[in-house]
Amino acid sequence: MASYDYIIVGGGLAGLVLAARLTEDSSKRVLVLEAGEDLTADARTSVPAMWPTLLNTDADWQFKTVPQPGFNNRQISFPQGKLLGGSSGLNGLSFTPSSKANVDAWAKLGNPGWDWASFSKSLAKSYTLTTAAGTTAGDGPLQLSFPKDTDNSWPKIWQQTLGGLGFRQSGESYAQQSTGPVTVADSIHPASKTRSYAGNAYLEPARSRENLTIVTGAPVSKIVFAKDGSAVTAEGVQYVKDGETQTATGKEIILTAGAINSPRILEHSGVGDAKLLSKLGVDVIIDNPNVGENLQNHPMAGLSFEAVEDAKTIDGLARQDPAALQAAMAAYAQQLGIQTAEGKAEVEALIEKHITGANNGGNAAFAEAQAEFVRSILTSPEEASGYYISFSGFASFNPDGTMAAPPPGTEKYFSVALLLTHPLSRGSVHINSASQSSTDLTIDPQYFSHPLDLEILARHLRFVESLASAEPLASHLKAGGKRNPAAQSAGTFSADSGLEKAKEYLRQTTVGAHHFTGTCSMMPKDLGGVVDAQLRLYGCPNLRVADASIIPLTPRANPQATVYGVAEHAASIIKGGL
Repeated sequence: MASYDYIIVGGGLAGLVLAARLTEDSSKRVLVLEAGEDLTADARTSVPAMWPTLLNTDADWQFKTVPQPGFNNRQISFPQGKLLGGSSGLNGLSFTPSSKANVDAWAKLGNPGWDWASFSKSLAKSYTLTTAAGTTAGDGPLQLSFPKDTDNSWPKIWQQTLGGLGFRQSGESYAQQSTGPVTVADSIHPASKTRSYAGNAYLEPARSRENLTIVTGAPVSKIVFAKDGSAVTAEGVQYVKDGETQTATGKEIILTAGAINSPRILEHSGVGDAKLLSKLGVDVIIDNPNVGENLQNHPMAGLSFEAVEDAKTIDGLARQDPAALQAAMAAYAQQLGIQTAEGKAEVEALIEKHITGANNGGNAAFAEAQAEFVRSILTSPEEASGYYISFSGFASFNPDGTMAAPPPGTEKYFSVALLLTHPLSRGSVHINSASQSSTDLTIDPQYFSHPLDLEILARHLRFVESLASAEPLASHLKAGGKRNPAAQSAGTFSADSGLEKAKEYLRQTTVGAHHFTGTCSMMPKDLGGVVDAQLRLYGCPNLRVADASIIPLTPRANPQATVYGVAEHAASIIKGGL
């Protein structure tokens, strides 16, 4: 039986960052166990436009939620990476760090050492950003760059339209604070134009180290514990390789399986709500009902507007190759808040009406802290309550969350997807049998279970619709033109009855982004925590969790950048630097 200093469970984004950093000390032996395969030599991970071809394959966990009452009882499918590098190898490439306010709120929950001043230093270790002017910032492994055409055509039109309405750019997309029309950096190497992700940026330079062992195609069944009275120690990990159950022992176990799989592995190992585990026949090692709770995600909806006939869009290409549409989705993003005095007053009234007492049935103390944070975001002119992604082509979602094909014909479209940056709705993910199968999960995000989420997103939807009549965008859209089918049948959202129409449109069409966080939250146990500020599992000091699941308050957009920061911060903690 092999023994290691560190066993990393999950070779995704966070797992490979930790593997690279921890093996910098040649005296430490590190084992990485990954359920998926090594696709670092596969063009589908290296060519940015090919990532959609990985969806619904063996490289995708292919999860699905339970029916969502807030979404008219629809079930929403969503991908999660099952390969070395995890979702950093099949996501939409955008790199948007969390805001200073968001990270500082983590610290205020009772996480010393996790304020923006400390966290931003760890984040900066992860990337090298090449600007449009050719200058660079940072010297980390991950390579970032900006799209080349941000001053041309649709991006320029979009920025000018928002600017004309008073939404001026404030900060950069990778800054501690930004609002207005901001072009988001992509994880694309500026020279090779290939995807830069944990698999090639972090793993490749470390792969040849003698103290690093990587085993792929090795799903972890459970963590093996030893109990001595009330003391619990993690001794090793049980996994399956080539149909055989094997066990590796380690001095410290680091769980980096992601916001869906990390709580699953803990529960199968006997860590979780004792009532649930006992009911399923799982021996209880540590009773902590917070495991799998506090699941957070961004609800996402959109509108497509028919463009004038001579507009340049990707619709023609998308009709031939639907993957082209998905590949273009994350090119340009904007973050907007409520800036007008009237808008602020309306939001204040909504907060007073809806925010008090609605805690989704979860931890009341945390719900109060979360509500106070969201209140600060919604009422600040310098923070974004909505995140808009604009692109030149038809984009809409099927009821199950998958991308819809463009309508037949020759029409051209301009589309805007909108996300709620800081939803108050929280859900859960739990096992529902003692089986180790990944499909035996109850994933319930409880979208729109907090009434304020729908209220705010509906107002963002109305604003997006109003942009179609604002110049210069209006001149590039066909007057009285078509919209995506659901919006076409809904009618306008700007009339007196428009707000209720907007809400119903959102119930029918909103899906979940692929941005899950929170299920092993880092905060005091009495607030709903699973790990402490050193990322140690409550009740077991040599087991840590270090991935998106520890994030207690979800970032403002795609969590990719934040998870790189979390993993770098975790590496420093484990190595004794923090």
